[in-house]
Amino acid sequence: MKQQAGKNGIFWTRARTAFACALFAATALVASNCKSDDTANLAANSAKPGASANAPKITVTASPGGQPARPPQPQQLDTVPAVAWDTQIQAVDGAPFRLSDFKDKVVVLDLWATWCGPCRLEVPHLVELQNEYRAKGVEVIGLTTEDPESDEEKVRDFAKEFKINYKLGWSPREVSLALMNGNTSIPQTFVIAPGGRIITKFRGFSPQVPTMIRAAIDKASEKAGD
Repeated sequence: MKQQAGKNGIFWTRARTAFACALFAATALVASNCKSDDTANLAANSAKPGASANAPKITVTASPGGQPARPPQPQQLDTVPAVAWDTQIQAVDGAPFRLSDFKDKVVVLDLWATWCGPCRLEVPHLVELQNEYRAKGVEVIGLTTEDPESDEEKVRDFAKEFKINYKLGWSPREVSLALMNGNTSIPQTFVIAPGGRIITKFRGFSPQVPTMIRAAIDKASEKAGD
């Protein structure tokens, strides 16, 4: 497609064109995913004392005619929720960290689990992204929704087998729920601009996702330079 200049004589950059195509493709993407309701971390924490008090509640009121009104749909996340941004996260290896520790970087954040088939397909691509973008100041972070008490050895073995070279942490229940925003399928992959603004979010995995992540990283880096 021939690119044309706008009124200001500014041509679309390659990153902008790729990102626009990626967003269009994302609307039609049928990606495979798993339901994280079954993950040990979410299920186990739900059963712990006091957990039910923290679970999100929806009040359904009656509409005219006696039919229950549809519960309000969650709004799309524009920025990383404060609870996810500021909560201390236990690293699989190394010191605890917060997402806000990387506020000056572009972050690729992945919610995943070792038992999830699509997650396993995505991990090698995240390893490639870390190798490709590390020198450009991009941070790849994986947060597993599994239980650090029962699944520690499993996650460590997985990280070794897949040669994971990026930061791994155990996602606290409140962080997972805030980021999932009402949809508990995994993997969920976010591209986050410096300061916490979410450029885009992908649920599930397909062969097109890595290309779209790269386009979103370029978009986030471009915005950071504005």
